[in-house]
Amino acid sequence: MISGSAATPSGAGSQMGQEVLLTSQQVWFFRHNGFLRLPCRLGQDQVEYLKDRIYQHIRDGIPPLRADESGRVVRLSRFIDRDPAFLDIFSTPQITRSLESLLGPNIVLLGNRHNHATINRPGIGSHRLHRDVLQWSRTIISVMAFLEDASYADGCTQIIPGSHLLPFVGTPNNGGCWMDEHQIFADLMDQAVPVPMTEGSLLAFDGVVFHGAGVNTRDSDRLAVTLAYRSVDELSGQGEGDEVLVRGQYLYRGGHP
Repeated sequence: MISGSAATPSGAGSQMGQEVLLTSQQVWFFRHNGFLRLPCRLGQDQVEYLKDRIYQHIRDGIPPLRADESGRVVRLSRFIDRDPAFLDIFSTPQITRSLESLLGPNIVLLGNRHNHATINRPGIGSHRLHRDVLQWSRTIISVMAFLEDASYADGCTQIIPGSHLLPFVGTPNNGGCWMDEHQIFADLMDQAVPVPMTEGSLLAFDGVVFHGAGVNTRDSDRLAVTLAYRSVDELSGQGEGDEVLVRGQYLYRGGHP
């Protein structure tokens, strides 16, 4: 279970601006295309704090983490558990208010899906297009926070717009599925479009839209944090599973014997 939010240390807690509900046009764009650049963004001191702490954990080799074949760290897992300020930053009203337009007033942040910082190292090959969850009835909203600019040359995220509406297959891989493993998707494999992002910006996308990271052709890293949010499940008990409430309240509406 993820621990509750704590006060953000000095230097990490600048405001991201006023709380903003998405417009009806932005909600339509997300529903139609499966992704949206959120109107809020991280403050510069938040970006610097996150980068400093992430690279400190990389230098210190603090597990759990994942390394590539050459031993370079490419992922820090259990991100929110590493520093109380991380949860504080990513449960701010500025972020959750925007997500409320898509998820409703009661929102949890998941600890067992994403919850990591990733480093797209120079020369890393293209990541395969995939879904983050298996099918639409238990989807999530993935939110990526970019701690450096992510242009096409930096290996920015690539998405197939509208692919959250494609058929679903019942062969999971780490919760979602790989697009190239299913012939039914073969005629759309080349339709991914790059989504460039700037430092501090936030990208939200449906958990079943096909996406992946591009190739980083520059000589510097591209660092991002990815988290998963979903609506409170009114058929489950309070706080079940690896999650933390970040907006609204738990509510149980199940039947009784």
